[in-house]
Amino acid sequence: MSGRGRIRRVVLWRWADRATDAARLRVKEGLAYISYASPVDAVDFGEDIGISGESNYGLALLRDHLDRQSWDSYNLDPHHYRVGDHIDELTHEELTARADYLYSGPPSVRGRIRHIALHCWRPDIAQSQKDETCRLLTGLRAECNSLVWLVAAQDLGWAATGRADIVVEAHFLAESGVREFFEHPAQRDAAALLSSLTIPERTAQLQHYMMRG
Repeated sequence: MSGRGRIRRVVLWRWADRATDAARLRVKEGLAYISYASPVDAVDFGEDIGISGESNYGLALLRDHLDRQSWDSYNLDPHHYRVGDHIDELTHEELTARADYLYSGPPSVRGRIRHIALHCWRPDIAQSQKDETCRLLTGLRAECNSLVWLVAAQDLGWAATGRADIVVEAHFLAESGVREFFEHPAQRDAAALLSSLTIPERTAQLQHYMMRG
């Protein structure tokens, strides 16, 4: 998945009870289809593997666009709406979380693990605090050896519903690296700060294998 200088949209869904194994497979087949049939630069998606707990969301989609024109074209694409409507029928639509951000990190590598977390700032947080928190989180790359990549980026503000304010995306070689990261003192300190500045009930996160659905 190419990511150099792209606009990245991430969507996290929470499965409903009616989402059987067969239905979830059809959803992933639909997401794979849009990577060929829709105007996107690249697509990755995957189901949660649950490393950070039972409160995780169930499914993530990440799509990359060369520019805003490509992003807008996708928003008008009929394949996008057909697959999206099917997903909405099998998930808690009111809980779906979305964000758009500028991504310049590495491409997806099959079998690596991606951690995605979407957060919403509390209304009283100053922009200077937001900027400093993003810098602190991105700085974890120098602290945590198990990280392949990490970025904390603020949302571009394009989503109509379910919009998050800040995205944390981290890449790991294996599940053991994710667990090591979550236990690292620097990560724990940064997570505590982020939690104090955001709305806990609006947080959406998961971990998934790249390019394996």
